[in-house]
Amino acid sequence: MREGAILPDNEAGKPRKSLPHQVPLAASLTDVSAHTYAAHENTTLMYRVALIFAVLAAAGSLALSFTVTKPKITELTDANNLLTENLNASEAAKGEAEKKAKAATAAAEKSASELVTTKKELEETTAEADQQRKRADKYFADLNKATIDKNSAQEQLARWSALRIQPDQVIALQQDLKVTKETAAALADQEKILTRNIANLKSKLSKYEDENVLVEMPGLKGKVVEVDSKWDFVILDVGSTQGAKEGGLMLVRRGDKLVGKVRIVSVENSRSVANVISDWKQGNVAVAAGDAVLY
Repeated sequence: MREGAILPDNEAGKPRKSLPHQVPLAASLTDVSAHTYAAHENTTLMYRVALIFAVLAAAGSLALSFTVTKPKITELTDANNLLTENLNASEAAKGEAEKKAKAATAAAEKSASELVTTKKELEETTAEADQQRKRADKYFADLNKATIDKNSAQEQLARWSALRIQPDQVIALQQDLKVTKETAAALADQEKILTRNIANLKSKLSKYEDENVLVEMPGLKGKVVEVDSKWDFVILDVGSTQGAKEGGLMLVRRGDKLVGKVRIVSVENSRSVANVISDWKQGNVAVAAGDAVLY
């Protein structure tokens, strides 16, 4: 609308006053749209900048969080691995302990069985020794009687020699005396063997009943011929023939120095097996082959 234009009549039919400086409506709307678009562009740009700052801040926070938490993650991973290893070790130890417990139970049952067997053997051997002793007493009585008879026969022979008695009678008496002496000697040897067997059985029995019972082996000496350091036992060159007994204690010496103490656990004719007593170990000095042992 140009300057000085006449507006349409109003409701009363009167002509409107002209507005000499009124801005056209289309131009005004165009300006408003331009301002609105510019404001929208500015707002969008601010949103983009804010979004970029937010992304950068999130990335920085993530990087900082990774830097801070990575050692903790590594530490937790190591701790978890260590716990896993400890758990595996505990399981293995548990299995080993159960295995040892079963072995100990089996050993205890075996020891109980051996105890019963040893007691039975002791009773049987004692009864047999009593019978042999009675037989020996009888033969010794027969020997005494034969000796008396021999002396009497010699006296009679001396008396009858003047009467020219036949020598066959004297020879027969001498042969009877010899047989009686041999029988008595054999019974005496058998009694010694039985006595030694009884001592060994009593030694075995004392091992199960009381480890503190002193097993006597007077004068017994020998040497260490072999050592098992893993299981702490040694092999000695003395056995039942030399007087070694199960449960017996022996000192181990190297020259004039005491290096330990062992307990005999198994005896054969000419050798025995003994465990090294840990309480008697002399520091770093270990029992070795060639060391002397004595009761």
